[in-house]
Amino acid sequence: MLGMERIFLDLKRVFLSPSITEGFNSLLTDILSMFVVMELFRTILEYFEIHRLRITSIIDGALVFILREIMVGIYQHNMSANETISLVVLLLVMRVIRTLAIVHSPKGFADE
Repeated sequence: MLGMERIFLDLKRVFLSPSITEGFNSLLTDILSMFVVMELFRTILEYFEIHRLRITSIIDGALVFILREIMVGIYQHNMSANETISLVVLLLVMRVIRTLAIVHSPKGFADE
């Protein structure tokens, strides 16, 4: 609820700011940050339901965070090529780890 409120406040900033780019930068950052918080909240709820943390849930949160950083950095043009390549490599490594965690999970604990 607070994330949605923040987005609506940023919409007001988009229309009232002298530079529309500044307003969209903050709006984009807040929307993508809300996705990260939602993923972390989902992981916490899953922990309270099954009383353990799945590696796939933790990696999902990390993947969403890395994607957020890449998208914000590219949109705001403040990320160098080396930083972008490093984050993409990290993203691919995390994806391989997540795939291996699903393939080699103990019986009865695999993601559906």
